[in-house]
Amino acid sequence: MAEQRQELQKTLNPANIWAVALGSIIGWGCFIQSPNWMVKAGGPLPLVVGFVLGGIFMCVIGMSYAYMISKFPVSGGEFAYAFVGFGPTASFVCGWMLLIGYVGIVVLNATAVPVLFSVVAPGLLQFGHLWTIAGWPVYLGEALVSIVIAWIFGFIAIRGAKSAGNTQLLMCLLLCAAVVVILFGTILTGNFQMANLQPASNQFDVPFIKGVILIIAMAPFLYVGFDCIPQAAEEFNFPANKTLGLIISAIAIGAFIYSAIAVVTAAVMPWMEMVELKNAAGNPESWRTGAMIKQALGTAGTIFVVVAVLAGMFTGIGGFYMSSSRLMFGMARARMLPKMFAEIHPVYGTPTKGIIFVMIIATFVPFIGREVLNWFVDMAAVGTGVGYFFTCAGAYMVLTKGLKPKSSDDISPVAALAGAVLSAAIIGLQVIPGMPAFLSVPCWGALAIWIALGAIFYFTSMGRFRATSVGMINYLITGDKSKLTKAELEAVEDCTPVTDCEVDLQ
Repeated sequence: MAEQRQELQKTLNPANIWAVALGSIIGWGCFIQSPNWMVKAGGPLPLVVGFVLGGIFMCVIGMSYAYMISKFPVSGGEFAYAFVGFGPTASFVCGWMLLIGYVGIVVLNATAVPVLFSVVAPGLLQFGHLWTIAGWPVYLGEALVSIVIAWIFGFIAIRGAKSAGNTQLLMCLLLCAAVVVILFGTILTGNFQMANLQPASNQFDVPFIKGVILIIAMAPFLYVGFDCIPQAAEEFNFPANKTLGLIISAIAIGAFIYSAIAVVTAAVMPWMEMVELKNAAGNPESWRTGAMIKQALGTAGTIFVVVAVLAGMFTGIGGFYMSSSRLMFGMARARMLPKMFAEIHPVYGTPTKGIIFVMIIATFVPFIGREVLNWFVDMAAVGTGVGYFFTCAGAYMVLTKGLKPKSSDDISPVAALAGAVLSAAIIGLQVIPGMPAFLSVPCWGALAIWIALGAIFYFTSMGRFRATSVGMINYLITGDKSKLTKAELEAVEDCTPVTDCEVDLQ
């Protein structure tokens, strides 16, 4: 069956894409979780070393991303690269595993907004207690705020990639400015004391190397965001071979922001005291990073860190709305998901049905409790690692099997292979028993549920895909017409967006 291949408008400039990447990398965790990560790593030194090494490893993987984007600038990203290198089953697995991560991060950031309010304005949104799930109380007030935030950014995403990209850029610039003010403000006021960073490591019975490895294992979660770039590749209004610099700079600045906020949090007072900090009521301080910045910079510091946190949350929501909808668009265009997800809005030119689908999920998920959501997001790091692996392994296949003509933009096959090995190692740290980052039992349950849903969908909902020739599928995923039969090529060239024709060429 041949049909017009729907394509997205080229409206995104390099600044938009950079903002999508960096804004998606830095989310609420950078400003909320730093003390917890410090305890997990055993001190500030292994934490920062883990951030930096994780960023370097992501840059190695990013080289394969930049290469594959230049060769296949299509929506679907890793899904398309898995198809090129390993065929349709691998591409479905890759896309399905990525999808839960992308959608989950949209909802995770939306539900983090009430968490922030519970710290800066306790009790404001905690009304209408509904139930408690896995120890997490669910309040109607918090759920409604999460839903409103998710729907606002959903409508921004619907109204066009350009407007969403510009919103992302504005939020990202606010984020960077707030972090710079927090860092240098703490230093200039004399509240940054290097002595407070001692002992630098080997606390809480965590050996230095183990602490570093634990943070490196988190790299797919920490740096997930640069992989949003390929999802929007079809909408670039600039050459697709210019993305390496955008990827590397987004990861590097992300590593700097993670490290800067962690060090500021640990340097205002002795960090061992900071992690045990209690509030005025004698209870454990719920937001130690915010408390440290307030102690260093006063009310102004609180304002800056709240701006940074909100900007991080909002850019995460916007970036992953774009990524999830484009991934669904690419999979639907390949006939692996329902056809409606490949439809483009006649005015705004966006895959609206995919965005609405995520908005609907964001309407119900706040009612299951944030702890349950965390199980899905934690296991989604495995899915992100799967996306990394198929991109790097796919790049290796393209480079070594001659699937594309050689050019000056080619990377070394060794770099692609190194990225694949790193990706596999990151997955192994989470799924091999005894490894430092082995998934918890609830996370395994969430992963099993998602895999089971994927298996059911794969075996029951891909009728249109199975009825389509290999050449046509290749065309729909990559835009390459070279494998079409003569009849298919003629049918495709006769189709236009106006006629929206379908010709039976099974």
